[in-house]
Amino acid sequence: GGGGGRPGASAPAPRKDPSVGAMPLIIVPAGYGSRVLFNMYNVAEFVANEKLVTWDSCHKEGQKKHSSLIFKRRYKRDRSVKYEVTDKAPHKGSQDWARVVAVFVSGKEWQFKDWPFRGAEEGDLVETFQKVRGFHTMYDTDKMDPIIATWNVETLRFQKNVRHGDRAQFEQFWNELDKFLDWRRSHLAY
Repeated sequence: GGGGGRPGASAPAPRKDPSVGAMPLIIVPAGYGSRVLFNMYNVAEFVANEKLVTWDSCHKEGQKKHSSLIFKRRYKRDRSVKYEVTDKAPHKGSQDWARVVAVFVSGKEWQFKDWPFRGAEEGDLVETFQKVRGFHTMYDTDKMDPIIATWNVETLRFQKNVRHGDRAQFEQFWNELDKFLDWRRSHLAY
């Protein structure tokens, strides 16, 4: 009777889920169009500081545009929690996809062309928005883009010339993202 293997040899360790305790990742558009409310110039002001500061005003002030940055979330947390935000999606096979929790959509299907989810290459974003929470930002004076109306994304509507309503959109963003991560039973540190 063969016992198989050497005495005392242990089974290979189970593979650890790379997302356990990892820092969540938020993706923003790399673009600068009039329909893009957030990009790397100004997204940290919103997600960390509750304010919409237009990206073009940040650009005109000479602020540096980073391709990635880390900010601390304090909203609804006893301790601050680190998040990363970037305008560059991870490579298709990267383990970083396990960290991607949200995307601010630009309204262009090509934003998702290199994403690893079924259908994304062809513009079918059903699975994409099941795996990553999508957010569309717009001014209350703008018309909804017809393509975005077909996507499963949360719309954050900002008043064009009044900033005191930004806090409500900030709260809606975090509450919706938390609800999504709870629903997904995420193991990330959020």
